[in-house]
Amino acid sequence: MRYIPLCKQITALYFLFLVFLPLSAEGAEFAPVVTNFTKKEYKAANQNWAVAQDAHGFLYFGNNNGLLRYDGAAWELFPVPGNRVVRSVLPAADGRIYVGSFEEFGYFQPLSTGELRYHSLSQQLRNYKMQNDEIWTIISCRGKIYFQSFASFFVFDGKQITGHRMSGTFLFFNQYRNNIYSHVDGSSLCRYDPAKNKFHPVIEGECPKSSITAVLPYDATKTLLVTTHDGLFILEGSKCKRFESQANEFLIKANANRAIITSDSVFVIGTILDGVVAVNKAGKILWKLNSTNFLQNNTILGMYCDRANNVWLALDKGIAFVRTGSRVKYVTSFQPSIGAIYGLDKYGSDIYIGTNQGLYAGKIGSLREDDKNVNVSLVSRIKGQVWDLKRFGNQLFCCNNEETYCLTGNSISIASPVRGGVCIKQGVINGQEVLVQGTYTQLCIYRKDARGQWVFSNVVDNFINPIRYLEIDYQGTIWAAHFHEGLYRIVLDRDLRHIREMKTYTSLSGKTHTSINVFKVANRVVFTNGERFYTFNDLTKEIIPFRALNAGLRNFASSYRIEPFRDNTYWFIRDDMAALVQVENEKVRILDVVNYSSFPNENVDKNQSIVPFSDSQCVICLENGLAFYNLNEHRSKSGIPFKLCLKSVTAYRADNSAVQSVALSEPDALPFAFNSIQFTIAYPNYSKIENVRFRYKLDGWDKKWTDPKNSVVQEYVRLPYGKYCFRAEVVASTGEVIDRLAYDLEILPPFYLSVWAKIFYFLLLVIAIRAIYLLIKTEQKKKRDKIEQKHIELRRQEKEKSEQQIMKLEKEKLETEVMLKSKELAGSTMSIIKKNDILVRIKEELTLQKEHLGSQYPKKYYDKIVHIIDENLSSEDDWAVFQSNFDRIHENFFRNLHTRYPELTSNDLRLCAYLRLNLSSKDIANLMNISLKGVEAGRYRLRKKLNISAEKNLTEFMIELK
Repeated sequence: MRYIPLCKQITALYFLFLVFLPLSAEGAEFAPVVTNFTKKEYKAANQNWAVAQDAHGFLYFGNNNGLLRYDGAAWELFPVPGNRVVRSVLPAADGRIYVGSFEEFGYFQPLSTGELRYHSLSQQLRNYKMQNDEIWTIISCRGKIYFQSFASFFVFDGKQITGHRMSGTFLFFNQYRNNIYSHVDGSSLCRYDPAKNKFHPVIEGECPKSSITAVLPYDATKTLLVTTHDGLFILEGSKCKRFESQANEFLIKANANRAIITSDSVFVIGTILDGVVAVNKAGKILWKLNSTNFLQNNTILGMYCDRANNVWLALDKGIAFVRTGSRVKYVTSFQPSIGAIYGLDKYGSDIYIGTNQGLYAGKIGSLREDDKNVNVSLVSRIKGQVWDLKRFGNQLFCCNNEETYCLTGNSISIASPVRGGVCIKQGVINGQEVLVQGTYTQLCIYRKDARGQWVFSNVVDNFINPIRYLEIDYQGTIWAAHFHEGLYRIVLDRDLRHIREMKTYTSLSGKTHTSINVFKVANRVVFTNGERFYTFNDLTKEIIPFRALNAGLRNFASSYRIEPFRDNTYWFIRDDMAALVQVENEKVRILDVVNYSSFPNENVDKNQSIVPFSDSQCVICLENGLAFYNLNEHRSKSGIPFKLCLKSVTAYRADNSAVQSVALSEPDALPFAFNSIQFTIAYPNYSKIENVRFRYKLDGWDKKWTDPKNSVVQEYVRLPYGKYCFRAEVVASTGEVIDRLAYDLEILPPFYLSVWAKIFYFLLLVIAIRAIYLLIKTEQKKKRDKIEQKHIELRRQEKEKSEQQIMKLEKEKLETEVMLKSKELAGSTMSIIKKNDILVRIKEELTLQKEHLGSQYPKKYYDKIVHIIDENLSSEDDWAVFQSNFDRIHENFFRNLHTRYPELTSNDLRLCAYLRLNLSSKDIANLMNISLKGVEAGRYRLRKKLNISAEKNLTEFMIELK
């Protein structure tokens, strides 16, 4: 790159002057930060008529749909009978919330459970008939509650309610120095005399022509009067004169409707036509709010200054929360838009604002109460992205997308030949005081000339990288953060041109490559990757976690930008909020937190800048807007306590079939069926809505605290019976525990674990023990009896065994005898067979001999011998003996056979016996004295009678027959 010599550069620029565009950007009047609530958020009607705060800090609004309650987290609507419009609200010292409506007034009484129950007072009126009476104001004076309509009013002494109808009409009742004042038609401002039930005029001489809507204290002897159309007046004694104020002309046109005085003695006046205006005691307008800047609607129907000195507005459309008690006092937006603000410089009364559209310049005072706006104009020569504005002495360096400019007095010049300036820092390198600038491409070095002015010197050779942030440590080392990725540690030679040493860091955690930013805290270079902070260890030459800083910052350890404020005090900036932190000797203390979500303007993503104006004031740069922070602001009258309170406790069945509310103090023990519990808490410090979290612990159930969270509801399902202590803490963004509460409760045992159940169980236990004793005794007896029985059984078994042994022996003996008998029977049968065979052969031989001898052998002798033979062949007597013996041996064979087959004949039975003895047909023929054919015929007949198939062996059948 070719560089232009410094002398030629100065000659070419030759003290150019600022040239402004014809179009100027005018800032709106500085005003407090405003938070708007719409009907979608509070879930009621658009129109709101009144606002007030009770002793707990809860806010109440009179709404077209009823009474609205807000605790900082949740909105609740309480209808009035008939769903009437609530025009007026008064939280009284007795805890009641008095409300007024059309022909209806009364109060909501808080129950022990925290719920509100309505009680009508208008229904208790005696001897008075309401006629279109609408309650516009409720005040408490001298121990009585006054409900005011335009032509009548009602007094409640705590027991009785009385109505008073007056002859004339009056505007709003004002309680002032323990008296009631009101504008009465025809008499101007009057004081009410309760003893005479009359209004007495208090102004002598000329009175304001229009109605007096508010009476406010000015000092010990003077009173401020707010009129509807004539502006402001001062009442001293009985004399009234106009209060010279910048607001008079505005109020005359805007129609004043309501007015209050804040705790820091600022008069805030709401109008019908043009929003709200704040005036100090000198009569100067501090700020104005209307639909052109922050309000949803211009008609102010109700106003209230809360305990933290914030102002609440009940609007014809919606609700507005004006943060007058905040350290962030003023916010302004420019018309037309000047774009996203990246940097700002204030030098005397001159102000310079660097934006993404260019450099704007203008005038500004010291941000006192009378500094109400900022008018700036675009410097025509410096357009496009301005990254940074840094002042060194009388020189202002403007790091611009195109060039780096130097503004000195009324002159402007190009400070460097390198295009695209981003950041610039001052430091000492190699004993030389220098400025080092990061650009889109190179590092530039600036030195002082003979006049003590900073001028471009040179670039650092062989370094071409876009640098977003840089710092110079006490050793003269340059730490340069790449625009998108990584960090460079650069050590220069003495000529400041050449790099002697350079190291690149792509990650701080040793994991993935990431964007790294570098800043300086307590003269120590620190690095951040948006997760936590790191620092450089000079001994080990390593980047290490900055443990003390990370621990002290808590949630703000994820900050990605640091801006110095004053000695040892820095702004640590995250996407959503910024913390003011004091760092001294590695002791870290978070002093305050600013939440970006409270601003109507968006922040500049990843490039939020906070610029100190003085030791106590900073300006916060936003998208087309500025917010001013005053550290010395006596914030919200910090002596006022804000208590964390228990709003409701609800017990329910686990199946949600039934729900019951629980008393907030000294609650009764809960039945076990209602062992699921929901706790709802409230912390009505509206100034800290965005900067607090809540954590919970149920002693007896939880082992540790929950993580801080936004939810004000904590739920426990199916708790065991026992005693518990619910604890809650409100934790600031700084990590400080602001307040805490504890609530004791007990869940009774289930019916089966109650006292009566335990008595019943005890009786059952006694009975059971007795029964067990008797059972054991019985069992022991049974066991003894069983043992004895076992012994008897053993003896019986031994006896049976002996008897069985005897029987076995006898059976064996019998079987042996049977076998012998069978053998004898078989032998006997065979003897008979042989005998018969012999006799038959003898008979046959005798017959042969007779035939051969003929008459030689006398017939009488032959017949005699044959007769003897026939008599000795098997006879019926032999068969009877045989049958009897056969039955004994073969287990009543004949009897069983005859019983089963009664059609069997005697011969059939005889044949069956012979077959069972397995005799041959020949033997059977001999025994039965028949031929073999007769035996076969007998077999056939027998098979038929016994119904035996041909396949079955008849002999086997007889042997198997039982």
